[in-house]
Amino acid sequence: MTRFEYLVVFVEDDRVLRANGHWQGTTAEGEDGDRDSCPNLFEYLADAGAQGWDMVALDPEETGTARLFFKRAHG
Repeated sequence: MTRFEYLVVFVEDDRVLRANGHWQGTTAEGEDGDRDSCPNLFEYLADAGAQGWDMVALDPEETGTARLFFKRAHG
């Protein structure tokens, strides 16, 4: 039986802010420039794909924000 692991990514204005609840920026959240320090969505998607992640769902929220759901085989 195949087991899977999951990744939930929160995106705002083409920046990945959180992955499985963890801040993705290099600048601490709440400081000036915090969102600009987060990964670009398209680069993040390329890296995730190279690591075997497949996007299985997209949940658009407010304008410019969404949650992306990924899975990959574990093991």
